[in-house]
Order: sequence, then C-alpha cells, then structure tokens
Amino acid sequence: MPGYVLDGAGRVELPRQPLAVTVTALDVPVVVRATTADGQDLPSALHPKPGFVVLPRIDRDVVVVATPGNESGFPQGTVLQAIVAVDTTNVVDPDRAELTPLDVSGLHHVELATITPVDDRLVVRARKTAVDVPLNELGARARSAARGVLGVDRLPESGQVRVEVDIDTTMSMLPLIENGTVRDVVDLLTGIAAVVGRREELHVNLIGHRVTPLPIEVLRRAADTVQGALDAAGLGIGFRSSTVDRSHPAEPTLVFTMTDAVPADHTAVPVEGVRRRPIILQAGDSRNELEAGGTVVSTATDTHASRGWLDDPQDLFRTVKSLVAGLAVGTHTEGAL
Repeated sequence: MPGYVLDGAGRVELPRQPLAVTVTALDVPVVVRATTADGQDLPSALHPKPGFVVLPRIDRDVVVVATPGNESGFPQGTVLQAIVAVDTTNVVDPDRAELTPLDVSGLHHVELATITPVDDRLVVRARKTAVDVPLNELGARARSAARGVLGVDRLPESGQVRVEVDIDTTMSMLPLIENGTVRDVVDLLTGIAAVVGRREELHVNLIGHRVTPLPIEVLRRAADTVQGALDAAGLGIGFRSSTVDRSHPAEPTLVFTMTDAVPADHTAVPVEGVRRRPIILQAGDSRNELEAGGTVVSTATDTHASRGWLDDPQDLFRTVKSLVAGLAVGTHTEGAL
C-alpha cells in the first residue's frame, strides 16, 4: 500500500478510516496524544500503549501531540519518528504517512501533525515546516537549552529579535581570546540565535580602537569566523559598550556584550527596542546572574568553556536561562528583564 513521506512542504491524503499514530524515539519514552484545535484531549482517542494512539473516528481537526514520558524535557539528541497509518488488522502494509524525523531536544511539548477530514479523505499535514539549521555540538545543546527555557522550538515571529554580539577587543581580553573562551561563548550564542533570532542570523561587532562589523554568513561557522578575526585584530584600550549607535533601532534588538568587566557605560539611558545582556568573562561562579540582565561566565578552568558546558548540562542550562530570561514576554527595552 502507498507510503508517503511528509516533510512539511505539502500534505498527504489517506482514506477516511480509523487511523493509528505511532511515535517513537531511541531509548526515550514518548507519550502521544490527540487533541482538538483548542488543545482539549480528543474523547474518542484510544491509548493501547505508550507512544501509540488509535483514532476510530475523525470528524473535526485533530492535532497529534508528543510529550516526554517523564517530567523533564526531551534529552539532547532526541529524534522522534512518527507514522500516521490506516488502522486495520487485515492489511500488512496499510496506507500511511511518515513524518520526516524530527529533533525535539529540549522541548516539553511538540505538535507533530494536523489531521483534517475533507469529504471521503483525511488530510495529514506536518505542523513543523522549518528545518533546523546545522550547528556545532555546543550550539546545538544551547539551542536545546533555550527551547527548554522558552518552551518553544522557535519564538513566534512577533517575538523574534535581531541578535547582535559586541565583543571587547581591548588588551585585557587577550588571554580570553587566545584560550578560546570567546570563541566558545560565540558558539553558545549561535544556539540562542537559532531560537530567538530573526532569520536565524548573528551580527557581530569587534570593539577596540574602532568598531569592526563582522559578517556571519553561516551560524555553524560563526565561532571559527570570529576567532579568525580576533587572531588578526589589533587590540585597543578603554572598552565602551555604547560605541555602536543603537539610538533608533530598525527592529527589536538583543545585544550580547562580551567583556571581562561590567562596562562603565552599561547603565546608560535605556533605548526602546533594545535589550542588553552583558556576558562577563571572569574567574568566578557562572551561576551568578548580573542585576543588569546578563551572566558571569567562569574562566577559572584549564579547559575551554565549551568543555565545561558539555560536561555539565545543568551549568549550560543555567547560563542560557540567564541570557534568554524575559524574551518570550514583555517590552523590548534595554536592560529590562
């Protein structure tokens, strides 16, 4: 019988008969539910076993939802396999729609597909139409952490922001540039940008003697691009975080300011449409958040920051949480949480 792959680009039509939905993930328990368009559980749905639901009758729009079979979100690297098939015991290979494998790392709830009755057919559409951009391991884990904090795979368009990174390139930053700490933080920020950023872009400014905008064409290569530019950059003195003119932003903007001390001008007059998140690289506890709405990243280690975050997912989660706090709601105001 026909089998179709559903990747979000179109739709699949199945006979208007009872359907069986199977959702699985390697070594991860999955709960699958069928809900109405307003989020209520479908009364007629049957749940013979975990990860499996039977829909005997579909006379209205139905949304297929998957959640982790535990209280925490889906672990890093979780990929769901979902099949919507005609439920019959008389056919070995029934008509079915197979959704493209979906990475749900960090999510607590994911809507997989919508099933709509149309005349004598059932139209199946994938809910997630965008494909994740590839990231390095740290960026991918930061993306999962941001999704876990915000509860969505990407912010809705109305909440997305332009993500900019201002990097202090004065002399005191040299050790942090040479040991790869700055590079690692940029890698982490690519994951955040993939969740909250418009067009999944990152805009980097190197700030030393002058401001040097650094074009980033591919998020996955951002850390390498930044490290290469820093290795060749002339270092200045007297860092000021307000050097870049953002007095009239064209769109809501989130600015990460990476330096080794809170800039003296960080408490400047807030600008409507701009939020600042200082990232202070210094010996100390990375669990500490700054009153100004950022975080301290500990550099008191012989290994790169990335290794510490990869070995300690809880510390990574805390760091990401402090940097994306308040992004889902509230006004886009500089320095406001």
